[in-house]
Amino acid sequence: MRTGATPSGDETTHDAVTAALGRLDELTDAPLEHHVTVFDAIHEALQDRLADAED
Repeated sequence: MRTGATPSGDETTHDAVTAALGRLDELTDAPLEHHVTVFDAIHEALQDRLADAED
């Protein structure tokens, strides 16, 4: 993770990434079939944040 001054909007992006990765906790006791759905949702959320960063 970067340190120091951050451009405006970075905190929101970091919160979104943290929330997306936090979904991994759902997998601890979940059946394997559920993992794919969660991975897909996380992947989509991270792609959205990357697309926002490119703008």
